[in-house]
Amino acid sequence: MNWNSFELGDVLLKILNSKKDSIEYKKQKNPLKNLIKHVSDEIHFDFYEAISNKPNIQIIAELKRSSASAGNLQTNLSIEEIAKIYLDNNCAAISVLTEKTKFSGDIEDLKSIFNLSKKFKTPLLQKDFIFDEYQIYEGKLNGASAVLLILSILKPSQFKRLFELIESLNMTPLVEIFSEKELELAINQGSKVIGINNRDLKKLETSLKVFENLAPLVPKDLTLIAESGIKSVKHVKLMADLGADAILIGETLLKAGKNCDQIIKEMSSVKKYEG
Repeated sequence: MNWNSFELGDVLLKILNSKKDSIEYKKQKNPLKNLIKHVSDEIHFDFYEAISNKPNIQIIAELKRSSASAGNLQTNLSIEEIAKIYLDNNCAAISVLTEKTKFSGDIEDLKSIFNLSKKFKTPLLQKDFIFDEYQIYEGKLNGASAVLLILSILKPSQFKRLFELIESLNMTPLVEIFSEKELELAINQGSKVIGINNRDLKKLETSLKVFENLAPLVPKDLTLIAESGIKSVKHVKLMADLGADAILIGETLLKAGKNCDQIIKEMSSVKKYEG
């Protein structure tokens, strides 16, 4: 995959090229055919069902040790300890960062959190910069119920191929958009779950105006997720009023550490807009 024709920032390009090298190394150690041989189409836990058609805003709580925009996010709690708080407080799903360069994640984190989440039947989102089928099979084998597809880093033909692979493995593609053009592509592909990212991945700047502008264009029968920049109950209410079914939130919860349980309770009490 070559991103020279894409308008991407230096940070994102660094992440993508590092990820590409990492995947090639993994393929040499453990070829794709080995992953395919061991994968099944068993549904772990249904991500779409967990976040859709609920009266309240659903919380997709994120796990990561750091981020490209915020730097180090580690507290005195491990991600497993934070995951336990998320699970005990009935988060609808957990997003697990598996990107290493800027987020200090690993596919082993997904496996570890899956083992914790089994008894709660909480679905996991594999959150990474996905552009190779190897990553999808790897995610499935380690407990993912959903996979993030970021349209700004994918060619349309590539998006179609990966989207169809995810669905064939009985996982949910969460299609992330940042523009009307990307929304049109997502709808035409038959996406059931759309994520609007309030963060510009090129500039790493965040504005809730992105959701305000794009949310009214999303068909009402699709499940809509607001991503990034959500720091308060006021923000959650704004996203809900604009049509969000769920929010994906990480930094605010992670910085709160063991006190994130109260934030989760307050945010998950917000009612969805019924208009």
